[in-house]
Amino acid sequence: MKHNHKIRGVRANREPRASSLPGAGVCPSNGSEASSTCCIKANAAKHAVPQVLIKTALFGLALGTATAAVHTVASSKTKEKSQELPAPGAPQIGKTLAPVLKTILVTGSMIPRTESESAQAVTVIHASTLKSLGVTNVEQALALVSSNTPNVNVAQSVGLGTGGGSYADLRGLGNGRTLVLLDGHRLASNAYTGDAVDLSGIPFSAISSIQVLREGASALYGSDAIAGVINFITKRDYQGFAASATLDVPQQSGGGSGNASVTFGHGDLVRNGYNFMITASFNRQQELRATQRSFSAAGFYPALGDSATNNPGTWPGTIVDANGNSWQPGYPSCAGNPYLTTYLGNCAYRYSAATDLLPNSYDASALIAFTKELPKNNVLSIQYFYTRSRIAPWLGPMFYYFEMTPQADPNYFPTSAAGLTCEGGCSAPPDLTQPIYATWTDPTNNRYAALINSEQRTLVSISGDNYGWNYKFTLNFSQNLNTDGVTGGFPNFSVLAPNGILSNLVNPFGAQSPSGQAFINSTYINGVWRNGRMRRWSVSGHARHRLGDAFHAGHDAILALGFSVSGDQFETATTPFNIIAGPAIGGANFAVKGSRTAQALYAELYVPISKALSIDISDREDRYSDFGRTNNGKIALRYQPSKFVTFRGTASTGFRAPSLYDLYNPNTVEAAGTGSIGSGNPLCTPGNYSSIYTPAICATQGLGLYGGNPKLTPETSENFDLGVILAPLNNLGITIDYYRILLKNTIGSIPAAAIYSNPTLFSNDIVLNNQGTFTPSVASSTYCQPFTAPTCGYIILTNQNTGGITTDGLDISIKYRQHTKYGEFEEDLEGTAVTQFRLQEYAGGPVLNLVGWYNQGNPPAMRWQHFAQINWRSPGGTWGAGISNRFYSSYIDEFGLGASNDGPQRTVGSQSTWDVYSSYTPFAGLTAVLGVRNLFNTNPPFTNAVQNNYAAGYSSQYSNPILRDFYLHLTYKFK
Repeated sequence: MKHNHKIRGVRANREPRASSLPGAGVCPSNGSEASSTCCIKANAAKHAVPQVLIKTALFGLALGTATAAVHTVASSKTKEKSQELPAPGAPQIGKTLAPVLKTILVTGSMIPRTESESAQAVTVIHASTLKSLGVTNVEQALALVSSNTPNVNVAQSVGLGTGGGSYADLRGLGNGRTLVLLDGHRLASNAYTGDAVDLSGIPFSAISSIQVLREGASALYGSDAIAGVINFITKRDYQGFAASATLDVPQQSGGGSGNASVTFGHGDLVRNGYNFMITASFNRQQELRATQRSFSAAGFYPALGDSATNNPGTWPGTIVDANGNSWQPGYPSCAGNPYLTTYLGNCAYRYSAATDLLPNSYDASALIAFTKELPKNNVLSIQYFYTRSRIAPWLGPMFYYFEMTPQADPNYFPTSAAGLTCEGGCSAPPDLTQPIYATWTDPTNNRYAALINSEQRTLVSISGDNYGWNYKFTLNFSQNLNTDGVTGGFPNFSVLAPNGILSNLVNPFGAQSPSGQAFINSTYINGVWRNGRMRRWSVSGHARHRLGDAFHAGHDAILALGFSVSGDQFETATTPFNIIAGPAIGGANFAVKGSRTAQALYAELYVPISKALSIDISDREDRYSDFGRTNNGKIALRYQPSKFVTFRGTASTGFRAPSLYDLYNPNTVEAAGTGSIGSGNPLCTPGNYSSIYTPAICATQGLGLYGGNPKLTPETSENFDLGVILAPLNNLGITIDYYRILLKNTIGSIPAAAIYSNPTLFSNDIVLNNQGTFTPSVASSTYCQPFTAPTCGYIILTNQNTGGITTDGLDISIKYRQHTKYGEFEEDLEGTAVTQFRLQEYAGGPVLNLVGWYNQGNPPAMRWQHFAQINWRSPGGTWGAGISNRFYSSYIDEFGLGASNDGPQRTVGSQSTWDVYSSYTPFAGLTAVLGVRNLFNTNPPFTNAVQNNYAAGYSSQYSNPILRDFYLHLTYKFK
């Protein structure tokens, strides 16, 4: 959802105090819609513009404009700041002329202008719109932005080490390439992902609007702003008291939620010279399990290409004999397994059915803001916020891999080959002499994690307007803390299997005796095993000055200058508890830290060439303490030949510095990739097996060494944007934007499948164990503690500068508002079409097309997605109603049909969900909104892609598993 409505609260004859460091482009303050509905982007060329041309143009135009304008500077100082003329062809409302547009700052520029004068592509979403849709957190809000396709969300905290975070992802380029700001300033990144701000740390009740800059902006903001910028703007000069509550009740059991918030503000900045505001909110999300929804309950769909199970890791357990062959006892009865499938010829455990779709969670936040008028036209602003979230995902059952000996376990050690079924091709009859291993999943076990994440920020700024300069200086400090713990179901392996040999009280091949079950339960441990912290501080400032109307265009040229000095610190370490818990959790002990400082100088120059043509040029020089300097520039043009049409275009360069997490994240061994070692591997086919790629090894999931790399260098980008705004009717705006991004030197891992299938090319990325092969992931706790042990075989998947991405597409926005005797109607369509998305995962590797295709484990770039809505408000505003639609196009699935995935490719169907709401305001101050999400109770389309949250049958990236959901939102305000 992309709205470019007005930002309220800007007072006449005063430049807004809510401007933020590198602030932004422009929003109208009069509510006109025709030419200000949509923001434009565009591609200036199909080929890269050399950066030197951008710098040369910037320098030459700045020098020429400053020289030509010097004689008009003195006279321009006397102009009223808010007396900017409306842009040529400014729209009319009804039969009256549109009022003068106030100049304000929005994301994308340091220079205030009306939105119709801007060359920036800015989407604005207001908090009031979100409340009518029943949105209660930032993740839900950004799901309405068609250019945003998040690849990590709260649902995926079930399976990933995300610290429970959710992240923005503009253009599908990854969360680290979208810059997230709060009031124009950076926050500390999440300590467990390291390259992006956790959206759950944004205090939602304090948000006034969300501004999304849908184009590159490194020339102003520096690192990370490759795909765009998302700026959360908090409430300012708030007066009175407001309380709100939202209750969500799904039609089916599981997944309900609730939200409550209060906001209090006192003091008018104009009349009283100060304002104080405090706001707080609380959110609660109930658990939703896979078995509570029909589309995920089975967790196993082999005919459709999803045959993932815990194997090895079955129940009853599998015997790995002295020859390395796997044998299944108890098949086909497989007694005692509640998540059983015998489809694969063994007693396999459908682990995707034993997991959360949404974990049990809560978050609480509070923000305090104080603004005070100071002498000599200055203003002091102090802001502090704190957010804390706790997520408790259910991870399903534990699986085990331990040695058994007849001496240590005369009760359960298998002595007969009777009743054993071969799993996956055996080279010889069962050899039950030592050593043998038992691998199994405990059907009575339930693992629970505890992920605690907190974010805080202190922001102090002084702004003013003196001697012809408008300025702002800011001190910013923020910190993110993460804690990972377990609250049940994780055993102490040293007690369960002393010296790696299974206790004789445990039966891996059948039901436990009462003493055996009591012993297993006694091994379960609770505690915190890892802590992480990310800190960020900065001192920054910017100032702008009018240079006069050198070209007699009716507007002054404006020069803005800025600086920033900042520092980042990262540290993460395991606790003493991990000595006990590490083997079960899969994490070795570590303690790492890293830090860096950076300095930046940047400038922006806005020059009206004529009444119809303007140019905006900016440049930024960054210096990092660890890798050196980088310079990035941007040129933006705006041309309005008539009131019915406006053209805009930008060309820029960008970069992303490797995060401290990318550089210093500790090395750990985890499951490599999402499939088995043999998935798509030509070396794992009959006639090609070897001592390394045996049938048993090919059928298992391998291990990968993940972690940071201090030798990384920055990613770089070239961005082009070109667009047109059409205003054929009053209050109708149509925007068509074309974007193109060329991303180079990307930071990532070489795909596990590429390493497995070409061991000669990637010989330096393969570490074999002392048996000359790979260690299965289920055996990591036994053989890879630590990963340097000779018994550990794995592939190296640490960070590297691997390849590049090229993507382009179209943003389309249509917005129309009608004023009738029956009330006000508003129609809005915001959609994004991706025409190209090509990914090269490593130098010399194949170029993968991801448009409409889940290609080799990489999520698809949607050919088309949109958010459309129709809203109505009665005369007087007592009643309101609306209907909205969220749509994703179809795409080719990750795997072919059949259990072995060798059948034809299948197509994931398109997804279309409808929401409705109605609102009622019986008297001033009270508003009730009643709505239904997913009105038609539409199931998500099936996908066989392996999900990061372990779930099967749907995509947690694109689909909400709650289905039909009723919500009631109440708001009460009084002054």
